[in-house]
Amino acid sequence: MAEHGDLQIAILIDADNVSYRKIEEILNEVKRYGIPTIKRIYGDWTNPYVEKWKDKLLTHAITPIQQYSYTQGKNSTDSALIIDAMDILHSDRVDGFCIVSSDSDFTRLATRLRESGKLVIGIGEKKTPKPFIASCDKFIYVEIFEKNQKKETVTKKKQQNQPKPAPVDNPASIAVLDEETLELLKDTVDDTADENGWAFLGEIGSLFNKRKPDFDARNYGYDKMSHLFKAYKEDFEIEERNTDKSRIKHYYIRNIIKRPLAMTSPATAAETEHKTPSTPSVPPTETAGKTANQNNRKKGRQEKQRQDKTSSEPIQNESPKVQEIQEQKAESQASTVQTLPTNMLFPSEGNKITADDVKKSQIRITKEFKPLFPTKSQKLRIMINAGEYECNFTYRGRGFHVLKLGKEAATQLGLAEGIQIQLIKLNEVSFSLQNKSV
Repeated sequence: MAEHGDLQIAILIDADNVSYRKIEEILNEVKRYGIPTIKRIYGDWTNPYVEKWKDKLLTHAITPIQQYSYTQGKNSTDSALIIDAMDILHSDRVDGFCIVSSDSDFTRLATRLRESGKLVIGIGEKKTPKPFIASCDKFIYVEIFEKNQKKETVTKKKQQNQPKPAPVDNPASIAVLDEETLELLKDTVDDTADENGWAFLGEIGSLFNKRKPDFDARNYGYDKMSHLFKAYKEDFEIEERNTDKSRIKHYYIRNIIKRPLAMTSPATAAETEHKTPSTPSVPPTETAGKTANQNNRKKGRQEKQRQDKTSSEPIQNESPKVQEIQEQKAESQASTVQTLPTNMLFPSEGNKITADDVKKSQIRITKEFKPLFPTKSQKLRIMINAGEYECNFTYRGRGFHVLKLGKEAATQLGLAEGIQIQLIKLNEVSFSLQNKSV
């Protein structure tokens, strides 16, 4: 297959599923991937619904293909488009296809074209069913073009009022990435990164588009992918590196790992485990513990002074009812601590490490272990045999969470089917894992 920019692409348009107002932007988008050599549009041109297409077809040299509706309520243009696509495929005149439609009936066509080694680009509305999106190499939403038209209109008005407007890096309206897409983006950065964690933006974009064909920075209000990374400064670092050509710069991205302020070492955790093997241990954070104790003692002295001033009755005369309430509170607090241990044997009954877990280098976090873990997806520090690893934790709401160890950490742990692992929580973002089956 030819490289992008030299590809010859056949554009096949379903007139019943796209507006004539967007055709110019659609053609410009396809030209980013190659040269449109075949341009055909399918519809019943005796229907007044498509009569506004006429001027656009003449302007952009698009060939209309007449297809009558044999029965009312049936879309016969789909069959005509599919037959023509297969004819063009077997003639071997193009390197790729662009199917402009929001109809899931073209899912099998797109799959067949890709099986023949052709690039398949889909263009449609956001209502397009997911199977058709997944069957394309790249899927682009037409709603993006509406945003671009608005920007051009605003830019023209500004140019009339201000001859030299200041450049704007970020668009005015910024959409927020959903948690699932953000985590997938972080995983892609990790998968393409070097030993220092830096990943080339071009490789990130290429791999991410394969994993999520409908991803486009413009869907979230950004003109370029680099602008999106710059906006999420809490999650990513971005670095510009000069090349041999002075005008060209390469962008490199790295995930930001939120490191804890204080962390217990693996040796300390092992000592705690050795001293109290049968009871759950709660490793405190030393600095926070001292401060809390000092505050508690200070509050206790103040409370005692206040009681001495306001009441002359001795503590022994306190009513039995008050003492009963205090005892109930103490029992409640004690039971709460017991239900949230930080030293547990994993996995529990009915949930064991599977072959799929080993293949993916992951551990599934089920119901009884969820209280130990954060309530959002983030990076965690995992201690294994005195080694320290940065692993991805994926929060999945009601379903099981996933701790992605990575190949190196999984090998060090000896991750295998049916093994037992001792899990110790060191602090909110740090855990210790030990293979108990060895």
